[in-house]
Amino acid sequence: MGTKESRNRWMAIALFYVIAVIVRALALKYQDLDTHTYVTWLWNWARGIGPCLGAIVAVLVFKRKFYCSITGTSVWKSILTILLPFCLCFFLNRELSFTLLGFVFYSFLEEVGWRGYLQGELKELNTIWRVLIIGLMWFFWHISIGFNMGSLIFLAVLLLGTWGIGCIARDTKSLVACACFHTLFNFSNQSGITFTPMVIVLYIVVIAGWFVIWYVPWNKIVVRKKDKG
Repeated sequence: MGTKESRNRWMAIALFYVIAVIVRALALKYQDLDTHTYVTWLWNWARGIGPCLGAIVAVLVFKRKFYCSITGTSVWKSILTILLPFCLCFFLNRELSFTLLGFVFYSFLEEVGWRGYLQGELKELNTIWRVLIIGLMWFFWHISIGFNMGSLIFLAVLLLGTWGIGCIARDTKSLVACACFHTLFNFSNQSGITFTPMVIVLYIVVIAGWFVIWYVPWNKIVVRKKDKG
């Protein structure tokens, strides 16, 4: 039984990854067909939909399970996780705030595959092996990479992200939370923002806020207040 289960798991992972890579390759190949702004956004999202689609197919075909759900252990915490950066951006730059939501959606599509599905399949491995396997698969999935110092730095970032977002997935089981942390890198790397002191402070506030939302034991605090009352 164990051998059959192991075989099914690795076949599911293989199917997931093949679909993810093929969809990514097609999206990259045809992304310049139309320069209209909205079509460009759709193609950008198509570049990230492969892991999501691959995960769904693998789960259905091989009867696997997702490791995370959309809101995980808390609906309201997941909502606050999105609202915090959105509201801060909205007051500073309304257009940028909606761009942020676009990045969150793109990151969500990826996270359905990398954390929502794949991390669960590899959860029995020790941390180092799990991070290496997911990080390398994530790295080569990007396809449009070279083998130079920039690529090595990018690989290091992905390995760190695999570990960091993996911890978020483990603790929150929330794809929304994973997508928001994932967005921090994509947003800073592709939105064209400049890291002024104010932007750095905002990043610190958002990250600190997320940790307060998810890691402060709110249930115990509420219970204590009720007991005192």
